[in-house]
Amino acid sequence: MHALLLMASLAQAAEMQFEYPSNLEGNAQPGLFLTPPRAVELLDLSCTQGEQVFHWEKANLPKGVVQKFHWARDPSSPSAECLIQARYADDTAEGLVLNLDFTYGAALSVDLDRASVDLAAHTLTVRTTAAVDRAEIAAFGAGRALLEERSVELSAGPGDVTVPWAGDPSEVVLLEIKLWAGSSWAGFTFSPWFLDIPHADVHFETDSDVVPADEAYKLERTLKELHDVVAKYGDLVPVKLYIAGCTDTVGDAAHNDDLSRRRARSIASWLRSHGYDQPIFYHGFGERLLAVPTGDGVDELANRRALYLVSSNPPPAGSGIPSVGWTAL
Repeated sequence: MHALLLMASLAQAAEMQFEYPSNLEGNAQPGLFLTPPRAVELLDLSCTQGEQVFHWEKANLPKGVVQKFHWARDPSSPSAECLIQARYADDTAEGLVLNLDFTYGAALSVDLDRASVDLAAHTLTVRTTAAVDRAEIAAFGAGRALLEERSVELSAGPGDVTVPWAGDPSEVVLLEIKLWAGSSWAGFTFSPWFLDIPHADVHFETDSDVVPADEAYKLERTLKELHDVVAKYGDLVPVKLYIAGCTDTVGDAAHNDDLSRRRARSIASWLRSHGYDQPIFYHGFGERLLAVPTGDGVDELANRRALYLVSSNPPPAGSGIPSVGWTAL
């Protein structure tokens, strides 16, 4: 994400108009932009910054067309002096001396690939390329209703920067965040939204991943719930379904991992084939997410289940779901 280039517009001196970029963020070069009030026969420009002198000559310049001049970036020199001499086509001439002052802002960008949400702490952590001193946060709920706007002072980065949420966490669907590093800023959106869809679990036959015909009505009810979620939130954030397959403790743990994965995939495939067209991801957790803690080898129906988790991002910290590599259907 590119930082904004702030242009300092100066008052018209004599007749030649000019402006220059006062805040040189990222790799922006210093420069001077001249707009002749009339046709120019010959323009001579000389700019001195630090120990370096930069010189240009241009002939036959049209009226009103911006002429841009850039020179090498030198953060050790915060100012430059430019001498402008112009001879116009109507035989008039003018000369100007301009003193330009620069600031060198840090380029700021945000790496959302490493973003993480802490539901309990109501914070979002992102990685930045520069120190951040302030965050502006707007929180939106369903229907893009604005819940709250706030500005918070920060002193973090470069690296991990933790930003508090705005709004009631139970209602927040989307956060719009602008991080500031001096006069440089980077803006982004992120959804901490997360729903655990209530449902009746499909009971599979022993060691089978085929959805029984007499259990399909449960998925039909879940499908309606999912369509309602998409209708309520789909115009604000991407709605992604994460299906977590689970087993009891009977049998080999590795086999249960595979069985739960296949059952989660079967549920995902059923929903897709019956009209659910949003992104679906699945994973098999085997015995690792027991609803009822038991010892090994215990046949517990409540543990033979699947979780239907709806979010714009993989289930976050605090959701009770470990961070895993979800498989897209």
